[in-house]
Amino acid sequence: MTIAAMAAVGAAAGWQQPEADVERELQAGIYREMVLGDLKGAIGQYRAIWGHPGGSKSVEAQALFQTAQCQAKLGRRTDAVATYRRVSAEYRGTDWAARAEAKLAHFEDNLPGPRNLKFEEGEAGKVPPGWQVWAVPREGEYLAELRRTGCRSGVGCAVVLVPSNDPPFGYMGQSFNAAPYRGRTVRLRAWLRLEPRPPGDLFTSWLRLEAPPSEDSAQMRLSVDRGNHRSGFFDSMEDRPVRSSQWTSCEISGTIDDDARFIDIGVWSIGRGRAWVDDVSFEIVK
Repeated sequence: MTIAAMAAVGAAAGWQQPEADVERELQAGIYREMVLGDLKGAIGQYRAIWGHPGGSKSVEAQALFQTAQCQAKLGRRTDAVATYRRVSAEYRGTDWAARAEAKLAHFEDNLPGPRNLKFEEGEAGKVPPGWQVWAVPREGEYLAELRRTGCRSGVGCAVVLVPSNDPPFGYMGQSFNAAPYRGRTVRLRAWLRLEPRPPGDLFTSWLRLEAPPSEDSAQMRLSVDRGNHRSGFFDSMEDRPVRSSQWTSCEISGTIDDDARFIDIGVWSIGRGRAWVDDVSFEIVK
């Protein structure tokens, strides 16, 4: 029997890699991070541990925490905040969650305001600087690309992509310090349009029993994190999604909670279409 066949049989039988092996993988990642200084390589090793069937919750939590550490060292502050939040939410009550909360308290004072809203920075075809793409579930990867053509503004815009082999939604967003906006009414504006799903996706979507193209949409999101797992203001345009292929002006206004820690803004691409976004603005209106 080949190694591949043995692996397949083992997977079918529910075999799991021993916890000790997963812990060694974690230590190898820490060595790569701390000693070799290979932060991107370390993130790759930590990523392999997330949700591994042979690992304990403590090992998972530490791998995720170390990932956030690497992201912060690489200057990916928005990514680091999102990852620390995930540790806090998914491993609540553990020491690693407490450490993540401490890191978030630090970032609350230092994470700058919204960045690159006009998409002037960055290289076409890559995720725009200042923005991040979220991965849900863990093994999924949602992408976004900076574009210099096809934009309404003529400067730059972005498109949120939904890989065909993943659940049908993608997200691109960013987080920043809410302190300057507490108690104030703010307004998030942008131009959105929905690029229809390719014709070849229609049959595939039917086989998957997915929602029809008429339910694909592009939507903005504005939400507030108040800390301690409490939610604040939230609006994701569920009642007014954009389904037109023409550029559409969108707006979300709301009052930021007095104890807000972070503000999140972003764009959803829901279904198998592609959400385009251009000329984003965020301002205090009163």
